Amino acid sequence: MKILKIVLIIVAVVFGTFTIYNATLSKEYSVSRSTTMDVDPALVQQIVSDFSTWPEWSAWFLADSTMEYELGTTYVGEGATYSWTSENSGSGGMEILQLTASAMETKIDFVGQGTSYGHWEFSTSDEGKALVSWGFSGEMPLLMRWMGAQMDKWVGPDFETGLANLTAYAEREAIANEVAEQQTMQPVEVLD
Repeated sequence: MKILKIVLIIVAVVFGTFTIYNATLSKEYSVSRSTTMDVDPALVQQIVSDFSTWPEWSAWFLADSTMEYELGTTYVGEGATYSWTSENSGSGGMEILQLTASAMETKIDFVGQGTSYGHWEFSTSDEGKALVSWGFSGEMPLLMRWMGAQMDKWVGPDFETGLANLTAYAEREAIANEVAEQQTMQPVEVLD
């Protein structure tokens, strides 16, 4: 009986310490990364607001072979949705809440794990390049705040990888658009 009492006291102390530690942490978390791309910001906005392109550049799609996704009835622009299921990453869905020329706001529902809000910003540098920022934020309940404190370390590298992939994808798209435009502008030779 004495051993059980000691074990219960140890468990209570550990749980109390853990709860106090969590109470000292912020309930809010935020992760964001930025990059510069040698393309028009409008092209980047067009790509990220089209959920059918995400499997081509998103770090999570490319790293998880078990991920399956389904586009919503609307999958481009404001109101667009898609959902995913994965053996490794769980399941969830995303919706574009607001879309402007300079920003995009999304809601990300991680089924059984909470909701986060994504944000994108698109602007032009002095050199005429796209300045792109991508991040997300949310709140953690009291006993999960330790996870929020780790979020930048856990998710930040995925945003960096995603932005690098997006840069390559957008630059390929820009070149393809240029080639297509040049082909349509070339004079047509009329044969007699």
